[in-house]
Amino acid sequence: MPPISAICVLYGLGLTASMQVGLIGPIAPDLRAGFDLSQAQFGLVASLITAAGALFAIPTGVWAARAGLRQSLVLGGVMMIIGAAIFATAQSTGMLYVGRLVTSIGYLLIVVGAPSWMANLGNPKVVAMAMSIWGTFIPVGVAMGNWTSAAIVAWLDWRMAVIACTIPVAFLLPALMWMSKPAKAGFDRSLMSGISGVLKSRPAMQIALTFGAFAGATSAALAFMPTMMADNLAIGIPLAAAIIGITAIAGNIIGSIGAGMFLGRDISGRLILAIGLPVMALAIAVLFTSQNIGISIIALILFNIGQGSVAGTCFALLPRIAGRDLSMPALQGMLAQFAEVFVVIVPPLAGAMIDWANWKGAAFLLAGFYLAGFIISLRYRQPHIATPG
Repeated sequence: MPPISAICVLYGLGLTASMQVGLIGPIAPDLRAGFDLSQAQFGLVASLITAAGALFAIPTGVWAARAGLRQSLVLGGVMMIIGAAIFATAQSTGMLYVGRLVTSIGYLLIVVGAPSWMANLGNPKVVAMAMSIWGTFIPVGVAMGNWTSAAIVAWLDWRMAVIACTIPVAFLLPALMWMSKPAKAGFDRSLMSGISGVLKSRPAMQIALTFGAFAGATSAALAFMPTMMADNLAIGIPLAAAIIGITAIAGNIIGSIGAGMFLGRDISGRLILAIGLPVMALAIAVLFTSQNIGISIIALILFNIGQGSVAGTCFALLPRIAGRDLSMPALQGMLAQFAEVFVVIVPPLAGAMIDWANWKGAAFLLAGFYLAGFIISLRYRQPHIATPG
C-alpha cells in the first residue's frame, strides 16, 4: 500500500477514536435525563474514554511496538466496538461507566499505535507530513463526532448516535492487512528500558506536561460546549454542534499547518506554545461567559486556531525529542498517558464547577489549566541532536 494510503487509514482510525470523545456532548441532555446524572457524573462518563491511557499508556506504547503495531491496532478497534456496544445498550449508570472503560482500551491502542506506525514510514518528508496531519486528529475527529452525534440524536436517539460514531472502525480495520509492516528498528528494547528512557528525558517530560494540561482542559471544554452554547445563546444543540464542528475543522487546520510552517522556518516550538496557550485561555473565558453569538463565534475561532497550533507543535516536536536514543512508541505513550491523566481529572472538576458556579466557574477553571500549560512550556528547551560528519 502506498504511504499516502497508509496515512489515510491510520489517520482514519485516529478520527474514529476521537469521535468517541466528540459524540458525548450532543447526547448530554438525554444521558443526564435518562440516567439522572449530575454534571459531575456526566463529566466522569465523558472522561473515562481515556482511563486506560491514564494508567498504562507508556507501557502500552512499548508493548505495542514489541507485539506488533498491526496486531495492537486490530485489538484496539475490536475493543472500541465492544465498548461502544456496552455503552449503547446500558440500562444503568454503572454500565455506562463500563462501556466507556472498555472503549478507552481501544482508544489507547489506536492513539499510541497509529502515530508510531506513521513515524516509521521511512521517508523523512513523508513522516513529517504524516505527523503534521496526525496533529489534527483530535479536533477534527471530535468535530465529526459532534456532528454525527447531533444529527443522529435529533433523528433517532442517543444509543444509535453511539453506534453511528463507531461504525467507521469496522471498515478501516481490514485495510490494515494490506499495509506493509513498519520497520522493527528501535522496537526491540525491553519494557523497562523503553519506559525509563522517556521518563528521564526533561524535554519529553515538559512537552508531556504541557500537552496534558492542554488536553484535559480541551476535553472538558468540548464535552460541555454544545450544552453551554445552547444555554448561553438560546440556540438548539444541533446548531451549536454545527458551529463547533465547522470552526473546529477550519481553525485547527489553520493552526496546525501554521505551526508546521513556522517550525519548518526554525521558529521555536516554545514560542508557538507561549502564544497559543494564552490565546486559548482568553478565548475559553470569553466563550463560556458570552451571551452574544458574534462574540462567541470569534472566541471559538481563536480557540480552535490556538488548539491546532498547540497540538500540531507538540506532535511535531516528538520526532526531534526522540532523536536516536528514545523509543518513539514509548514517547507517544508518554504524551498520551499524561494527556489522559488530565482528561480523566479535568472534565469532572469542570462539571463540579458548573454545578457550583455555572458556566463562569468552568471558564475560570479551564483558563487556569491553559495558563498552567503555558507556564510549563516556558521551560522547554529543544534537545541538541548530534549529526554525523
